[in-house]
Amino acid sequence: MQAAIRGVTIHYEIEGVEGGPFVTFSHSLATSLALWDPQAALLREKFRVLRFDTRGHGSSSAPPGPYSMEMLADDLIGLLDHLEIEQTHFAGISMGGMIGQVLACRYPERVDRLVLSNTVCRVDPGAAPLWEERIRTAQTRGMEALAPDTLTRWLSDQFRRTRPEVTDKIREMIVSTPVDGYVGCSRAIGAFDISEELGKVTSSTLIIAGALDESTPVSAAKEIGERIGGAEIAVLPGALHLSNIEACELFNRAVVKFLER
Repeated sequence: MQAAIRGVTIHYEIEGVEGGPFVTFSHSLATSLALWDPQAALLREKFRVLRFDTRGHGSSSAPPGPYSMEMLADDLIGLLDHLEIEQTHFAGISMGGMIGQVLACRYPERVDRLVLSNTVCRVDPGAAPLWEERIRTAQTRGMEALAPDTLTRWLSDQFRRTRPEVTDKIREMIVSTPVDGYVGCSRAIGAFDISEELGKVTSSTLIIAGALDESTPVSAAKEIGERIGGAEIAVLPGALHLSNIEACELFNRAVVKFLER
């Protein structure tokens, strides 16, 4: 399904129990709503599950930048308004977790329970050259050139070796991401810093980290937790950046327990 939101087309899917509480899932950079397939398959038995492709990703439109994290959060608010969803649980991973933080700080009445996975509340300005290098690679050599290093950061060697079918699915998401969308969202990530606003979050919050994730390490999860009063932290052993994929069973157990409490 598609909706015209703030001048862009946002692709989304809704499934699950009619009349059930909504859970909205927001994916990482260079993936799509399909990243959440394992969670949707489980949660649709008890919840109304909304997944969407972020601006510049999947089947949503990919206008040239600049993008900002506030823009991406406003896209989601527009989608919720379009669907007449007054309040939802929210789960976001990586970039999706950044969107979730903006959402919970600036539209607290729209977020019930908040799950932030493998994410940060601020990006070190010193990382700007790294982001610009990735952007140049995408612009000059295409998304295919980014896939090997990205998969190495996201999934362990063992997982990629033993689960090639899942790895190939993630790789396809990366290479099919529009360059304009990747560039726009990368620059939004590079400029992200909501650390001083997190005290505004009123939602019950679960923060999930992968024990082996170097991109958004456990220390980043703890920083978010310190800034959001009463937040819980779950560290998933053996997981890198895509903990909802690599540690799927542990991830699902933590999320379901949190949402059903």
